[in-house]
Amino acid sequence: MDETQSSEVRRGLLQRKSTRRALLAGTATIAAAGTAAAVIGISQQGGGSGGSSPAKNTGTPGARPSPTAVPTVDPKQPIDDPKRRAAHLLRRAGFGGTLAQIEEFSKLSREEAADRLINYESADNSALDEIITKANFNLFAGRQADITRWWMTRMVYTARPLEERMTLIWHGLLTSQMSKIGLTMTKLMWMQNELYRKYALPTYDDLIKAVSRDGAMLIYLDNNVSTNRQPNENYARELMELFTLGVGNYTEDDVRESARAFTGWRILPRATGNTDLATYNPQFTLVARDHDNGQKTFLGQTGNFGGDDIIDIIMKQPAAGRFITTRLFTEFANFNPEPETIGRLVGVWDSSGHDIKAIVRAILVSDEFYSEASYRGLVRSPVEFMVGAMRGLELKPTAQGIRPVANKLIQGMGQVLFEPPNVAGWPGGSAWLSSGTFFARVNFLDQFLMSAPPRDAPAQALPALANASTAEDTVTAALSVFVDNNVPDATRQAIIEHAKTISNPSDRAAAVAYLVLASPEYQLT
Repeated sequence: MDETQSSEVRRGLLQRKSTRRALLAGTATIAAAGTAAAVIGISQQGGGSGGSSPAKNTGTPGARPSPTAVPTVDPKQPIDDPKRRAAHLLRRAGFGGTLAQIEEFSKLSREEAADRLINYESADNSALDEIITKANFNLFAGRQADITRWWMTRMVYTARPLEERMTLIWHGLLTSQMSKIGLTMTKLMWMQNELYRKYALPTYDDLIKAVSRDGAMLIYLDNNVSTNRQPNENYARELMELFTLGVGNYTEDDVRESARAFTGWRILPRATGNTDLATYNPQFTLVARDHDNGQKTFLGQTGNFGGDDIIDIIMKQPAAGRFITTRLFTEFANFNPEPETIGRLVGVWDSSGHDIKAIVRAILVSDEFYSEASYRGLVRSPVEFMVGAMRGLELKPTAQGIRPVANKLIQGMGQVLFEPPNVAGWPGGSAWLSSGTFFARVNFLDQFLMSAPPRDAPAQALPALANASTAEDTVTAALSVFVDNNVPDATRQAIIEHAKTISNPSDRAAAVAYLVLASPEYQLT
């Protein structure tokens, strides 16, 4: 949207009869015209209390591109406020916390807080299970809306946020696309998602061996048609380039030789005439007549290697440790790790036997994670944007799990679950924000907070703001849960003044939530 278009749209919106909606929509349109610049500016300035934006990628394996920034404070300076530290942790290791959770975690040490999130097996998730059962999602065939809402419901209502966060990380790294698998085989994408949940904090070797046998992955990267007569190189290439080693750490000969090792890997087809995907259990199998049993030379070693042997050899390469620890650091902390930081994490990789849980814990208790360089140093993805809003507002589940979100709004924001743009996943960083994608975020807020509820659905209540009796209290509560109560005084006062014009408490809460969630500060995590 150029400046002329923005002005025309804003002028039209401000002429609406509803003063509240006109002001909110007009404000959003103004923000949409230059949101990316505003957000990067906030990250450089630390939102009024220090911090820096992601620095430019220097080509470190596993890192993703990000904008260049010049920090205005010492990026190694620690986050000093306990509640700000707690909120930062809950955003990065999950999707954000409630006010009560932020208060609770602010009283814990770094180690106690990390362990509570990492050792999630003891957390009771029965409430989520009940929500999922009642929603009766169709997860097996032809209903991408159902599988998307199923996963978002899990993210919003889970008592184990790091489990879902890791599932999302693996989904973005070890990608598959619904459009390639086919809607009639939605069950395979569901099974892959459950695999990533099962292996949320595994040894990386185990995860890669498991996903190499996964039905969706076998189809997505064409390994299901790879034979000893005609090896398909797609999976072998991406296994090294995108999943484990990074560009420059293998040769074309290594690709060809390792592709031979994965020939004959299949999933059992459905029985003839079986159209019931609920009973179809696609098991991995090795078709011996299609497998290459010859000698192979791979990364300097020679033998009659199979797929697992190839993975074992890869995992012994120093580049593998650098790749995955860098990737995890940039997922949780910031885009610009120092060499000594990665060196320390590689030491954990080596000493733990490639244990992802140990690496994630090392990141979550580190000085670098709790530094101003990491605070507000990443841009929220659309999924983080939506799920963070729902969790923070403490919305009650509906009979359909989360309240349905129009697919066109999700597409407009640029992240459709189970449909990454390509095998490299979503680019992330500043790529999440443009005038168009930010305006889609605002349209989501408009539908979610301001529109009439769907037929037969109860009116939307915002429990997190329900106890605020004044405009000031409502604004403070919203700012505290979503942006650490850390915005410029002028922003706070502008929202308060608008809130004072709305007498109905529910309308006031929705308007305040809308403005806070549309703020540049909330676009950062």
